[in-house]
Amino acid sequence: MIAYCALWNVTGNPAASVPAGFTAGGLPLAVQLVGRRDDETTLLSLAAELEQARPWSDRRPLPA
Repeated sequence: MIAYCALWNVTGNPAASVPAGFTAGGLPLAVQLVGRRDDETTLLSLAAELEQARPWSDRRPLPA
């Protein structure tokens, strides 16, 4: 996890990992969003739109 976050920590860009659905096999998917420096508002707005378009809170991954 640290390897994917380090670049954005160094550059100061806001970043978010947002649930984006499930595979056909039931595994969870996510997308990493990265915004412009000092533009958290746009990033959070996009994350909210994605969550609204792809609701996930009522679903759980299938057991292994």
